[in-house]
Amino acid sequence: MRTQPKRSRLNDKVAAHLNPAHLKLYREFCQDEEGNRYSVIVYRPFPDLNVTRYELEDGTPVRFIDDCLFEIEATGK
Repeated sequence: MRTQPKRSRLNDKVAAHLNPAHLKLYREFCQDEEGNRYSVIVYRPFPDLNVTRYELEDGTPVRFIDDCLFEIEATGK
């Protein structure tokens, strides 16, 4: 799925919805080839480490491919 133009602001840092220790950095609004829209949450699971994770709003893991492409790990979409 390809990302939509970036509209997120990095100073909107709030705790991620799954674990209060996760630091949500921003969201990427994406759309797949069939027109389905997704919101990818980019967060840091360990605030003291430079590790970034990606998931959908429902917690489904997403793999970062490049700046304009993500892949849902479970489905390969």
